[in-house]
Amino acid sequence: MKTILISKSRFPAILLLITALFTTVSLVACQDSPPPQLIMSEMPGFYAFINVNVVPMNEEVILENQTVVVQDGRIAMIGPADEIEVPAGALQITASGKYLMPGLAEMHGHIPGPNNPQYAKDVLFLYISNGVTTVRNMAGHPYHLELRERVLNNEIAGPMIFAASPWLSPNNIAEPADADAVVRGYKEAGFDLMKMGSMSLESYEAMAETAHEIGLPFAGHIPQEVMLENALRLRQASIDHFDRYVEFLAENHPEYPNRSLGFFGSGVVDLVDESRISEAVQLTIEAGTWNVPTLSLVEHLESPVAAEEMARWPEMQYMPANIVEGWVESKHNFQSRDDFQPEAARRLVELRQKLTKELHDRGALLVLGSDAPQFFNVPGFSIHHELEMMVATGLTPYQVLVTGTRNAGIYFNMEQEFGTVEEGRRADLILLNSNPLENISNVRNQEGVMVHGLWWPKAIITERLEEIAAR
Repeated sequence: MKTILISKSRFPAILLLITALFTTVSLVACQDSPPPQLIMSEMPGFYAFINVNVVPMNEEVILENQTVVVQDGRIAMIGPADEIEVPAGALQITASGKYLMPGLAEMHGHIPGPNNPQYAKDVLFLYISNGVTTVRNMAGHPYHLELRERVLNNEIAGPMIFAASPWLSPNNIAEPADADAVVRGYKEAGFDLMKMGSMSLESYEAMAETAHEIGLPFAGHIPQEVMLENALRLRQASIDHFDRYVEFLAENHPEYPNRSLGFFGSGVVDLVDESRISEAVQLTIEAGTWNVPTLSLVEHLESPVAAEEMARWPEMQYMPANIVEGWVESKHNFQSRDDFQPEAARRLVELRQKLTKELHDRGALLVLGSDAPQFFNVPGFSIHHELEMMVATGLTPYQVLVTGTRNAGIYFNMEQEFGTVEEGRRADLILLNSNPLENISNVRNQEGVMVHGLWWPKAIITERLEEIAAR
């Protein structure tokens, strides 16, 4: 069988033809069948991106006119196109003028539970359809342990999943004595981390002691009884949404004890002493704690754009109608509260932007996350909103992309596994039509995604998205 060469001009047409030819073989299977691999060669698992510009993300460079050979889900070779000999039988994807970068990580995502398996599968595909090849799932359910393995085995199409436990709260840790058994139980069950909810400081300290002893990270929110300094002292792995930073910056104001804290500190944001930002950043650096800003979580609620207009964004067609309606209602409820002040909400957004820039510039640890699906954040699509919002804080496209690629590998102590385009790394890749280092919006313009050793060209992604929209 001959290798098929796909030129840029004929790419979509040829893929549609291949799809039609293989419909009876690849697409008539059950919902759990693996995706069509489109391998028209003698060597399944071998791919070669020909004459592509590589964005390696291990430094701010573009490696022009390269050939990247993938074998069984790993990057086997990278080198100048005129020097690399493509293995006979590999599927060659000619990519002149295109850019190959690592897949993105959504470090605060959510995957639905077992009540609606089809919706869960749709969400998994929405992630990879946008180049999100890794998700730190913060929803927390034993069902996600099963999904993690099925995705890894290509039984279901989706990103690599790191699964958080159910929320830690008084429901499972009512007092400090409960913490040891709960933490050990989540470790034994196979969760990758624990999701923080609410608990007393004493219970939090007991939980942290066992968690550090057995090597199970805890991350997410900071309980109100714990607050920022204690969470950093006890080395919480990540703080998501900049939880409790506003309170730390405002707590010395005489009016602070009389105020309701509000949504992520919105109730006390006018009391903030910005001179304390430097102290908060230094404490964060010393703790080695990561931050997942999720800027879009607040900006979508604060935005003066009408909820009904946001509900008409193109990506909303891929979400169940009742969820979009719920987001519209949530925004109306949030902005109609007695304590909602547009000026305070805008101040909160601006403060979070300053925190992002200050943390980054001083070397604190940041990873990319959007908290999807939540408040007009459609899985996968929302990561592009988040990228653009992070650039708006003053970071360069490269600096922002590091948070969603290389830094994710470092966070999981798997920097030799994924996050950069280098030989030996997992072939979790995005093929772009434009240079992402010139304009962050170019990351949206994708020609295809590779995840778990499978190549998803744009034509097949579009077809699957149409199926989801129809549902």
